Amino acid sequence: MDSDASAGVRVKSIRESEEPMHRVYNPMHPSADTDGYVNQSNVNPVEEMVNMISASRSYQNNVEVMNTAKTLLLKTLQMGQ
Repeated sequence: MDSDASAGVRVKSIRESEEPMHRVYNPMHPSADTDGYVNQSNVNPVEEMVNMISASRSYQNNVEVMNTAKTLLLKTLQMGQ
């Protein structure tokens, strides 16, 4: 196996969300501001999970395509022997 070869996903860029923080009124919370609001994450976990599953399945499909191509090439080489 080639030492430079690596499997995985390459990150092209990381960008910060421009969405405002989700504010919830809860004056009893220890992180509440002076108005009684708590800033919560603006990340939608359902959307992120869908993106992760989609990326994972795309990767699995690409691996399967490469394995099929490898098998076909090996069979082609065996036919020539």
